[in-house]
Amino acid sequence: MKKYLPFAVPVGIVLVSSLLLFSSLDRKIQDRFHRALPPLKEDQSILLLNVDDLAIEQVGLFPWPRDIMADALVFLKEMGARTIVFDLSYLDRSPLKVDPVYIQEELPQYIEWQFSAVDEAVSQLVNAFSERKIDPSDADDWKGQMLDITAEARSGIETSVSYAARDVDEYLAKALGFFGNSWLTLTMYSADELGGPDKAFSMDAYNLPWLREHIALSNIYPENDSKTPEQLCFQSALPVLMQKARGAGFVNAYPDPDGYRRRVHLVMKHEGTYYGQLVFMPLLDMLGKPEIEVTNDRIVLKNARVGERTKTISIPRDEEGSVIVNWPRKQYADYHGISVWQLIKNTEKERALLTNLKSMEEYGFLGYWTEADTPTELYARCDYLKEELMEAGAGRNELSADDWLASRADFFSSVERLLSAEYETTILSDIDTADLETRDYVADFFAGMRTQFAELLAYREETRKVAKDAFCIIGTTATSTTDEGLNTYQERFPNVGIHATLANMILSEDFLDDAPWIASVLSALLLSLLMGYLIRRYDSKRSLLAGAGVIVLSCLVPFLVWRFARVYLGVIVPLVSTSGTFVILTGMNFFNTVREKSFLRSAFSRYLSPEVINEIINDPSRLNLGGEKREMTAIFTDIRGFSGISERMDPAELVNLLNLYLTEMSDIILANRGTIDKYEGDAIIAFFGAPIKMENHASLACKTAIQMKRAERLLNRRIRDENLSPEPLFTRIGINTGDMVVGNMGTANKMDYTIMGNAVNLAARLEGVNKQYDTRGVLISEHTRRQIGDEFLLRRLDSVRVVGVNTPIRLFELCDIASQAVDEAMEEVKNWEAAMDMFEGRRYQEASLLFERLAAADENDGCARLYSRRCAEFIARPPEESWDGVFNLTQK
Repeated sequence: MKKYLPFAVPVGIVLVSSLLLFSSLDRKIQDRFHRALPPLKEDQSILLLNVDDLAIEQVGLFPWPRDIMADALVFLKEMGARTIVFDLSYLDRSPLKVDPVYIQEELPQYIEWQFSAVDEAVSQLVNAFSERKIDPSDADDWKGQMLDITAEARSGIETSVSYAARDVDEYLAKALGFFGNSWLTLTMYSADELGGPDKAFSMDAYNLPWLREHIALSNIYPENDSKTPEQLCFQSALPVLMQKARGAGFVNAYPDPDGYRRRVHLVMKHEGTYYGQLVFMPLLDMLGKPEIEVTNDRIVLKNARVGERTKTISIPRDEEGSVIVNWPRKQYADYHGISVWQLIKNTEKERALLTNLKSMEEYGFLGYWTEADTPTELYARCDYLKEELMEAGAGRNELSADDWLASRADFFSSVERLLSAEYETTILSDIDTADLETRDYVADFFAGMRTQFAELLAYREETRKVAKDAFCIIGTTATSTTDEGLNTYQERFPNVGIHATLANMILSEDFLDDAPWIASVLSALLLSLLMGYLIRRYDSKRSLLAGAGVIVLSCLVPFLVWRFARVYLGVIVPLVSTSGTFVILTGMNFFNTVREKSFLRSAFSRYLSPEVINEIINDPSRLNLGGEKREMTAIFTDIRGFSGISERMDPAELVNLLNLYLTEMSDIILANRGTIDKYEGDAIIAFFGAPIKMENHASLACKTAIQMKRAERLLNRRIRDENLSPEPLFTRIGINTGDMVVGNMGTANKMDYTIMGNAVNLAARLEGVNKQYDTRGVLISEHTRRQIGDEFLLRRLDSVRVVGVNTPIRLFELCDIASQAVDEAMEEVKNWEAAMDMFEGRRYQEASLLFERLAAADENDGCARLYSRRCAEFIARPPEESWDGVFNLTQK
């Protein structure tokens, strides 16, 4: 039965793992994979117009009156925009809007003109009677003329009053027609969304046929298309708007089950008729209305016109028939766009300019105008041409948008000439030089107008740079709106960004695709069977490597396919299948191995550093007898006078004190990656550099010694506070670096991982030498000194011969870590080195004074007192000239 497990287990695991196809895990992985793709190439002509917080703050709560958007649309036309796509739904009629500016400024003028005509007629009639120019027989004719004049005035007043309330829907419709290449929205609904097929929206009798004829996709050829969703009904923008727009597309963009938006349909059907997505429709128009072939796998645009050439654009469809969105790798704020307020404020800026121009007219400034039409008259002509062009079917076909644009250019040119210094100088020449107040007013007025006009021109130029030939998409992005979703790069992503992304994908032909689910399952089965074969064929170590390789392969292959072919081959099923196969087939072997390693770790953790334990666990052959020669650093410690301390303590108290001390010191050794060789009563023998080789073993040993002395001070406070010992503890430490033999020594039944050699013996000797030099506790050899560089603060001592070592060696007292030493310690070492130079130069009188000063500065500096005594002895009895300066030490 066991021989079949490597094949039966993979099959079972794959079957179970296939259930993950119903989860969103693959989509999450695809999101991560997406970050490895090159950024989507973004066409700078795609311009987002954002109804953002700034626009709402300036204009007011959204939705706004539709004439505001109409004026913005007219301004876009003037700025040279190519296409405008509305991601805004205009479903309901707007109430008539009263124009307060018209009522306050223009209506009184119109009424005044009409009454002026009546007044003039009455005056003429009265004058004619007074001059007896009217014959009684002509009374009926005069009466008829007067009635005609009053009727005309009444009609004019009624017409003028009617303009006070504007049909903003009609005005927006005219603006859509005036712009020309404008596109509106459809919203399509399935039976599930509406709660059943009987919940369909009713449509006007004319509306559906009109939409089929004017809005539905034409030139489309489906072939065995079963993935395009059939929708039950849809809503469109108001008919008055739809009939003026160039076309419309649906805005449906459904999130995945986990809430993320990753895909969108380009086409949907209603009663078998195809409709296009909102941005897809104007793009088709821009690409020359190519032939559209729709299959389950892709949407093909044949003979699409791109620049000066035609080509075929193939758009892949995923398993659901939608298109995977290739999101740009950034937040929406970094998309190419501007606030709609940049368009709307044009109306305010121009209105302010026109108000000032009318003020100039009232003040008589325009009386100096020498050209045919004043700027205000030219502005009125611009408005007249715009109104005429916006009136569909008004019989004004001889006019064109170019005429309007030319009149706008004439207006701005005339204002520029009006504000030139020539006109201002002419006006000022007619004002008495003594009338400074009037002259200053005129000068200030012209200066203010120039500033205002310059700002307007700069604003228009700024807008023209981004809007010229732009493919504009307008939608809501303000925080107060709800038209937002979730994508892999932003939690609250304005949905209008979907349309810009789709447009860039199609224009750059940068598409993504996914493979059928069966491809993921088959790859999982093949990789899992391979896993089972390798685990059965190889031993434990190689099977682990092979298994890890197969698991990596289960992710690497889909990633490479995605990265270079842009096709997502499901990862989660192969990954879980191979991982599950690996875990189950190797589980029992690993379980046994883990038990053995756990036993070894528990047994040795009390004596060895974690690195030693890991070395033994990874290579149990190291438990065999034998050793190797290696450069390392050994450290020996001992407590001064511990025998005397132990005689004055109860055995139980002594054991507790010793355990407390050894625990503190051992933890420091292990924390610095040292290995504890053994304990000999209160003494600790440890080494650095084995079993793990390390270049800085000498530095680690010295660092350990410094930390042990610091810990000793803290421990002595506790000992004093808790009365744990009759006197404080003082640790002497000897450190030496050199070649040592390290390995398992002993017998096959009992062995120690230990060190031996002359370098080890020297470290042991140095621990005892601390007593002879009365150091602060730590001595190192010159061999260690050469390894540690300038990392530590040291005091140079004698060159000595210790017991059992004939070659003289220089001793150093280890004081502190150089980077942590205080200034006083640094100054002390500097003075010490000067004293040693004097001492070794046989200038004992000078050295004595300096050593005495150092001893006086620190009453615990026994080493300084030792050298002070030596100086006194050498002054009294100078050493022989042949003396080499080396002291022969005996360990007491």
